[in-house]
Amino acid sequence: MNLQLLRTFLSVRKHLNYTRAGEELFLSQPAVSRQIKQLENEFGVKLLEQLGKSLRLTKAGQTLVVESEMLLGAMERTKEAVQAHSSVAQGALRIGTSSTPGCYMLPEVLGIFHQKFPDIELQYISDNSQRVEQMIIDNSLDLGFVGAFLSNDDLRSESVMEDEVVCFTSPNHPLADQRRITPHQLSQSLCILRERGSSTRRLFESWLSGQNVKLGKVIEVHSSETVKNLVTAQLGFSFMSVHGLKNELRDHKLTILDVTSMPLPRHIYLVHHSKKHFSPIIQAFLKILKDTRRSGGAVA
Repeated sequence: MNLQLLRTFLSVRKHLNYTRAGEELFLSQPAVSRQIKQLENEFGVKLLEQLGKSLRLTKAGQTLVVESEMLLGAMERTKEAVQAHSSVAQGALRIGTSSTPGCYMLPEVLGIFHQKFPDIELQYISDNSQRVEQMIIDNSLDLGFVGAFLSNDDLRSESVMEDEVVCFTSPNHPLADQRRITPHQLSQSLCILRERGSSTRRLFESWLSGQNVKLGKVIEVHSSETVKNLVTAQLGFSFMSVHGLKNELRDHKLTILDVTSMPLPRHIYLVHHSKKHFSPIIQAFLKILKDTRRSGGAVA
């Protein structure tokens, strides 16, 4: 099997468009089509189907996506293991984080790392926990920092800090003056939510389920900063890591709600692939992370 065919297939899967996949791979649209056809002939099944103007994966195509990502990821990890014998002073470090560690906990560590190793190329991606998990599996990332245990058996995790999720609102919102707010009372107010895939949202929804409560009206957004801005504008309430509210609480723009059975404790986890070889670059970063925790820095 030609690995380039798999890379072409994954690009088509990402864009669901032959032309855009070709642009990414510097191939013509007919060349991309020929490679997909060659791959389908090798397997003897259809991998993609055209439904009107839309390109869709078949069941066989969905299976090939998972297997291809694991295979190509393993190939990259093998290459990195050999290249790890080179100097720490060259190469790249690819880190992915969910919103809480990405915005409020890791910047200090990355700053120290960059000062010590200015020639190392840093790639820093902020996404929800599910996407970070997938990028570690397919080796698009070296390390991830997320707020939940991840489900894939190929991943390993280690708690690097403790955290608390709290409910909050504007000081001028009707809920702000109430004491011992029940989960049922929350369901009667508009809730500003992060998108599905957020570990903070999963934790909060699991807590609500345990209280036999369902949210009423909701607004869903894709940014923690947007959540805070909407809540500051008195649209409703939300929930977030207490670390993400530090400045707004100090400036009295937001206030923590006194909700029964809260705050919700959790951990922030360092995640990596079980077969990932820790290069000198990764080892240097992890030492800085450990030293920062020990000294009481941002990730203590």
